[in-house]
Amino acid sequence: MSSPSPSPLARELRVARQEAADALDDFLATLALAGVLLPSVGVNWRMGEVTGCFLIDLGAARPDVVVKLTNVMRRGIESGG
Repeated sequence: MSSPSPSPLARELRVARQEAADALDDFLATLALAGVLLPSVGVNWRMGEVTGCFLIDLGAARPDVVVKLTNVMRRGIESGG
């Protein structure tokens, strides 16, 4: 007996969940290349299950980490990136 196919909502949530996970992985990998670590970053999975929109929570960071991240972003902006 075959299992029932997922509902359109379940399929949309699965896609949105994967997009959020991929975005977070790419963000963290890029930050790591710049030597920046945001220890409390993560996906708000609960909000996504309720609203259908999975949010990336950047969390809290020490001031020196925020300065480093700001400098990385500034260099990217100044270089036209």
